[in-house]
Amino acid sequence: MNHQVDQNNKTYAIRFGLGAIKAVGFNMMTETVNERNNNGKFKDIYDYCKRVDTKSINKKSIEALAKSGSFDCFDKNRRKFFESFDILANFANEAKEQANSNQMNLFGGIAEENNLPPLKNPTIWTKKQRLTNEFEAFGFFLNEHPIDDKISELKKRGIIFSTKIEEDLLDDNTIVKLAGVVASSKHRSGSKGRFCYLNISDPFGIYEVTIFDEALITANRDLLEDGSEIVIECLIRKDEGGSRIMVKGVFAIDEFINQTKPSDKEFEDIKKLPPRKEFKGQDNKFSNNKNYTNSNNQSAQNNNKVNKNSDLSLQNTEILSTNIEKNFDKIEILISDNSAILPLKTVLSQKINIGEKNDGKTTIILVINDQDKTTKIQLEGLYKIQELDIFRLKNLHPKIKIISI
Repeated sequence: MNHQVDQNNKTYAIRFGLGAIKAVGFNMMTETVNERNNNGKFKDIYDYCKRVDTKSINKKSIEALAKSGSFDCFDKNRRKFFESFDILANFANEAKEQANSNQMNLFGGIAEENNLPPLKNPTIWTKKQRLTNEFEAFGFFLNEHPIDDKISELKKRGIIFSTKIEEDLLDDNTIVKLAGVVASSKHRSGSKGRFCYLNISDPFGIYEVTIFDEALITANRDLLEDGSEIVIECLIRKDEGGSRIMVKGVFAIDEFINQTKPSDKEFEDIKKLPPRKEFKGQDNKFSNNKNYTNSNNQSAQNNNKVNKNSDLSLQNTEILSTNIEKNFDKIEILISDNSAILPLKTVLSQKINIGEKNDGKTTIILVINDQDKTTKIQLEGLYKIQELDIFRLKNLHPKIKIISI
């Protein structure tokens, strides 16, 4: 939807479109915007429910608008609207029936004002609940992040953030500590045991990490739930297929801050392990090698409980098995809904084979089902798909299916 900017108004703001809020359908969005443009702003939630077509209103969309803060102009208590859908739906239906009837209301607007049904009046959401619900509505934290007020304390303890990952500023075979909120988690089982993927959000972006250590998953299952605020110690692995972030230690963020002595100044604790030999079927083992260098001498003084646990977590660094490094020549991916295209595109863009060699390249065929029509699209062999990527694709989206390998 296009918006016009009033150049005479020197107060500008970034406005987020209704259509980008999850569960808000196109019909509801267009109905709301057209009604507002044609007949003016909505006075309150009752005015909104009366003026918008009831066919466009449903429980999920009203709850999504409440969680996103779209009704904040009526009342800052988002939970009030979130829990009052049934009341609002009944009011909207009765208002439409009355408007469509031939009977005249002798009392006019005064009677309507007196007959407005009271909404539920629950306690306001806590900051954590508000931000969690906002994340569910948008898929990211729009206005503020849960760990915004902890950034300085984390930086004084050597934590780095997702900008380093997005800008590809981390070398292969380095150990770093990251912090954020678990946005989503997926636990799976393979031939070598359980493993899981985590999407973690920090104030600067969202990134994915993987845990292959089943014992680590079991010991920290409470910290791997959605919404948990954690610090993770990770091994960065880079190859022609891109970068992988493999978790070797997990800590509650408050525990990490309380038990780790801060430096006087902010710094980045980046430990570089000895260079790996080129991969030829088996990685160079370094699980017991402690001869890495510290990027900051001050971080070497932080030998408290958390750091000792972190060092112990490195003992099982090389859990990767040869089967997840297996390359595939050709795969067919079935897509049965357009909503699956964007996440698939995001994953495949990370798997482009930037090497000059032809070995390891995968031909990808997309099979798209659109109503009764099936279309096959062959992507050029620019990708390097391995066993780990197959697991990832299978669990990426419910409308994506690997139908041939």
